[in-house]
Amino acid sequence: MKVIAINGSPRKNGNTATILQQVLDGAAEKGAETRMIHLNSLNMKGCQGCLACREDLGNCAYKDDFQDVLKEMKECDGVVLGTPIYVFNVTGQFKSFLDRCYCFTDHTEEGEYVTVMPKGKKFALVTSQGDENRDAYKHVIEYLQLLLSFLSGSSLEVITQAGTEDKSDAGKDAKLMEAARAVGKSLAS
Repeated sequence: MKVIAINGSPRKNGNTATILQQVLDGAAEKGAETRMIHLNSLNMKGCQGCLACREDLGNCAYKDDFQDVLKEMKECDGVVLGTPIYVFNVTGQFKSFLDRCYCFTDHTEEGEYVTVMPKGKKFALVTSQGDENRDAYKHVIEYLQLLLSFLSGSSLEVITQAGTEDKSDAGKDAKLMEAARAVGKSLAS
């Protein structure tokens, strides 16, 4: 059992990373091998629009650090994706990553989406935001849920931290940390 976390924040120790680490810790408590991937540390561009993946679904022709992330996503049992909300949306790093995940999906002539992501893979989503209104960026969550529904048929667990004032707020919220650990345990079950 392996669970990976993909941190779309430029901060390795910010709120999003703190929550993601708690998810990983919960998965580790259930015996899972875990790994955190910081997108900001990778040499990775966005999708180049070459469409080579249409001929080789599940593979991206552009060779950069995304290749390692792609391999781990295929091989692991659970993936937790995290991004803070920047300027009313996901971070640029996270958007580039999402665009590269295009290589996992295609659609039939009837317009149905298909994925080459192995069946049974579990996903979770973590967001953090400054606005105290949890629903302020509901459109972002719905967008991410739609994208991730193409990658997995399983249910998607969502953790949203709202009202962050400081990059260390998440670690001070015991209820949030407990919820994140529970999600990790669920991913590893």
